[in-house]
Amino acid sequence: MIELNELAKIRQFADLPPERLQWIHDKVVEFTAEAGEVLLEEGEISTDLLLLLQGEVSLMRLAEGEISREHYVAPWLFGTLGVIASIPYPATARAATDCRLARLREPAFRELFVSCDSFSRMITRRMSGWLAGFESAGRSREKLEALGKLSAGVAHELNNPASAVARALAYMLGGLDGLEDSALALGWSAVPREAVVELRALAARQALDARATGVDLMGESKAESELCDWLAEHRVAKPWLVATSLVAHGISADQLSALALNLNEAQFGAAISWIAQFIELRTVVVEAMRGAARISEIVNAMKSYSYMDQGPQQEVDIHAGLEDTLAIMAPELRDGVVVTRDYDRSLPRIQVYGSELNLVWTRIIENAVEAMNAHGKLTIRTRHNRDCAMVEIIDSGPGIPEEAMPHLFEPFFTAKPIDPMQGRGLGLHIAYRIVVYRHAGSIKATSHPGETTFRVMLPLLRRSGA
Repeated sequence: MIELNELAKIRQFADLPPERLQWIHDKVVEFTAEAGEVLLEEGEISTDLLLLLQGEVSLMRLAEGEISREHYVAPWLFGTLGVIASIPYPATARAATDCRLARLREPAFRELFVSCDSFSRMITRRMSGWLAGFESAGRSREKLEALGKLSAGVAHELNNPASAVARALAYMLGGLDGLEDSALALGWSAVPREAVVELRALAARQALDARATGVDLMGESKAESELCDWLAEHRVAKPWLVATSLVAHGISADQLSALALNLNEAQFGAAISWIAQFIELRTVVVEAMRGAARISEIVNAMKSYSYMDQGPQQEVDIHAGLEDTLAIMAPELRDGVVVTRDYDRSLPRIQVYGSELNLVWTRIIENAVEAMNAHGKLTIRTRHNRDCAMVEIIDSGPGIPEEAMPHLFEPFFTAKPIDPMQGRGLGLHIAYRIVVYRHAGSIKATSHPGETTFRVMLPLLRRSGA
């Protein structure tokens, strides 16, 4: 049997007069739950307000792959958000001990909310604080999720150039020893100075980073075989290895014939060994430099995307942010998404919260890629529209259901099946708030099968402190 003083101990009911408590007493249905029993499932839409009279309840939330837990001790009230907004409950409520509870049905709750000012004010204050906190946490999760994807993408992108640099350095350790031996052999065999100058000139004339131009695989194989035979005739050591390296860098027997006529067998062998070692090692150095440059490019894109070491607001070229976002998302786009850029480069730089705006581009492009199942056409268009910069992101996916369009930017709304491992429909809502409230702009969407367009409008001139 529920006593009125038990209801009065619940904070939301503390200021209610006795007659209101009696009214609630008459409306609630008492029940019990054993330890471990689930009271509400995460994602469930609850139509009842639950009053915890005795015992303890734990809340566990599984979202974005993370588990968070909270613990509540009687007296307590929960389920308000689901009853008021008819949205999925954000956590699984489970009895931590044997519990005694009461259930207030939705019609009775709404009647109390409308007819009792003190109760409605209390609930409204708590809801406002809860929603603000939940949205703030959602924004933080969005940023962390973007950071996590950024990190995973960067790690993936860094792997190839980093491996190339590591392989090149490992090769150079041995290659330097070989080059030193070849250089010493030039001196021991007394190769004339004029021949050394000709060797260096020949090496300098060859391409450093490409195979001989205009030579197909069959032609190259034939050239290697012919040069190998020619080197063998001149008693060069391991001609099959040397021929491969020389042909790869465009050196033929005709270019070496003058050296062969002017040098003895030992001198010619030392000369061929040196030039083969030199051009191969220099090519490996170029490959290592290319890998290091790619690593630097990726790191710079990441720093630019996140506006590292910069203030919260920046004057930016909007195209730079779009390109940084595409660079960071390259692993998701590479295999099946064709990106078309249609930029108006005459757009002036604008004052924005750079990292937040990049989060908007990331969220819209991620949704587009997901809608297309990672295969389709993505068009990014910029235009000067009156006093605004307009950015359109268009995908060739199946489109958004017509009934979902009015709710697209609402908090907790998602047109996708509820999955506790994914978000709670805050992504586009947060993008909306960043564009509208942080930048005084607008964001809208249009959709039909085969084409969905998100249009973002950003004022070119913003009020200070906006």
